[in-house]
Amino acid sequence: MSSNIDISVVIGFRNWGQRRLELAVKSILQSFGPLKGEVIVSDYGSDDGQVTETAMISAGARYIYTKTDGSWSRSRALNAGFAHARGKILVSTDADMVFSPKSFQIIGQTLLDDPSLCLLLQCRDLPQDWSDLEVAEAGFRWQTFEAVSRLRPRWGMGGMMAVHRDVYTRIRGLDERMHTYGGEDIDFATRAKRAGQRLLWVEDPDVRMYHMWHQPTRAQVEVTKEAREAIEFNKGIVYNDPTFVRNTKEWTYPLQGAAPLVSVAIATHNRAEYLSESITSVLGQTMQDFEIVIVDDGSTDNTKTVVESFNDSRIRYFYQEQAGVSAARNRAADESRGVYTAVHDDDDLMTPWRLQSQLDVITAGMHGSFGAFVNFDEGTGALKLYRAKVFTPGTINETGGAPGHGTWLIETSILKKLRYDESLSSGVDNNLALRMIRSGFSFAHCGEIVMMRRLHTGQITVTDEHTQKLAARQTRQLFSFGTTTADAKKMMEERGAKDWPATRNEENLEMLLPYLPDHLVNRRFAAPQLMKSDMTDDFIRVEQDGEYLGSLMPSQTLSAADLAKLTSQGELVDIVASLRDGSEANEPGNYGGTVQKFLESRASQIIATRGSSESVVVVRLNQAAKDPDLESFALVASLQLTEKNATSDYSFYLSQDGGAWLHLLTVPDTDVHSVYFAGDMASAVRTASARTLEGKNK
Repeated sequence: MSSNIDISVVIGFRNWGQRRLELAVKSILQSFGPLKGEVIVSDYGSDDGQVTETAMISAGARYIYTKTDGSWSRSRALNAGFAHARGKILVSTDADMVFSPKSFQIIGQTLLDDPSLCLLLQCRDLPQDWSDLEVAEAGFRWQTFEAVSRLRPRWGMGGMMAVHRDVYTRIRGLDERMHTYGGEDIDFATRAKRAGQRLLWVEDPDVRMYHMWHQPTRAQVEVTKEAREAIEFNKGIVYNDPTFVRNTKEWTYPLQGAAPLVSVAIATHNRAEYLSESITSVLGQTMQDFEIVIVDDGSTDNTKTVVESFNDSRIRYFYQEQAGVSAARNRAADESRGVYTAVHDDDDLMTPWRLQSQLDVITAGMHGSFGAFVNFDEGTGALKLYRAKVFTPGTINETGGAPGHGTWLIETSILKKLRYDESLSSGVDNNLALRMIRSGFSFAHCGEIVMMRRLHTGQITVTDEHTQKLAARQTRQLFSFGTTTADAKKMMEERGAKDWPATRNEENLEMLLPYLPDHLVNRRFAAPQLMKSDMTDDFIRVEQDGEYLGSLMPSQTLSAADLAKLTSQGELVDIVASLRDGSEANEPGNYGGTVQKFLESRASQIIATRGSSESVVVVRLNQAAKDPDLESFALVASLQLTEKNATSDYSFYLSQDGGAWLHLLTVPDTDVHSVYFAGDMASAVRTASARTLEGKNK
């Protein structure tokens, strides 16, 4: 993002006094010196009248208001402000802090000179006779503040953090899972350190942060059971989550102009018939913070048309005269904007969890990750697992081999620096892997099957197998050159069972069948699913109290593209799949049957998860006539739910144009014992539990 702003300071708050905020803003604006700075006041859901936008603009700040459901999260409040920040340096602080006159001039210039730092500032607490009221009346008495204030312990990071914009982008801001109170600052700073930043507490007499006295709020916050649980939840993240990239599934308040987290790099040449399926598998990732960089190495088929048919702005297409696969991969690296690059071949398929699972294992000292893969036969769908060994000097020294190239997720900067060797026609991945290990980079095994490799007659391993094997031997010789006998012996002694990390589902390859190409498998929902987004007009739209909840989708046959739309919502759905025999046709949706099966499934889930209870819930589904108040809608079914002596009515509507609305059945903290269906909806009573309740609500 291009901007002439040097530093952005964000104050996150909710229902704090306007006077206190005005003092904080004023002190910060007076501390920028020659730097160009801005102050952003991020109001995360204050009640009406607490703070006015006019007052904040008059004070010299930018005012950002975020509507909430009433819950408080300092992480989200700050991220909501940073989403609008324009500065090269980003700073977070609180609404009850004032800063001495040169503070942000020094903080900002320090980070502009050395972006590898993460700056922290120790807070100084003012005594009770220096609240915001006294500060407003007396003005900023910096010498007095210095004399009467008391240093606060550094635990909790003290109320100010400053990093370069690139660092904030790389680790995806403050963790938005955190809410209510506690842990946000120390978590962010710890993650910045894991990402390679040097933490530095500013020790400069011209840089001071003073906390204006007010009644302690933590004791008030912690009085409720929910708040105490939230604090423990936040602590659990700080102590137990070793990753540094967060908000990967959903970054609610992304930084304006932030580059994608991952670039999926695809080099292709005359593979249009496979490329469409390969791209679809990427679009179906449970983690959607990516771009797809496709380098067309001189194709003469309809590759460009296939790419353009997706009409997705995240897909970036580059054509070059044929120069070879290494040159195409280097071009992809040069064009990539992501922090990480996921290597992906034009004829292979990603499993939906690939990107998320590989990001989840990148911790301090790791520069990327890899995983296992399966080969699948293009004609039969037969699967064969290839488990990946750990990626260390010892494993390379043995064979010269590296983990499957199509499973790599590595820092893009590494590819830009080391590059693929364009003098080689084969084995370029092994060659690069060797040089990465020699350069001291480390990679983690994610414990997942992340790639499905297509076997067909046009593969390099088929057309150039001899050259590939020769290249692998040469790679090993190159790696071993200069390795002493003692070093080789030590590496061999360190080898063993730990070379083979456990891989999830390695004994259950059938679970991969839904993600094979359409010509190989039939797939359908195991039961009707309530999904977050619309799919086609054949699905029933769900609303509750006017709020869209999702689409109720029947247990019908799905294409790979349909499945990718579902998994891209961040959830893996329950799919039944089998190898295709060519006889099964697409099954149209059955609205009545869908509603019936959905209710049966929901009742069974409630029984399984909640067990028995004293509450008796009976659901009755009856055929109903056209609703006179909704002339344009046909009433699919009416539903009556009885819990003890309380009865609720629900209706399922199907519009004439194929859309539909319904009130979603919810049974909080109760046990559904029986589900009854009558009329045209079903010919017999169906029981959702093995238990029977004679004489109750029948």
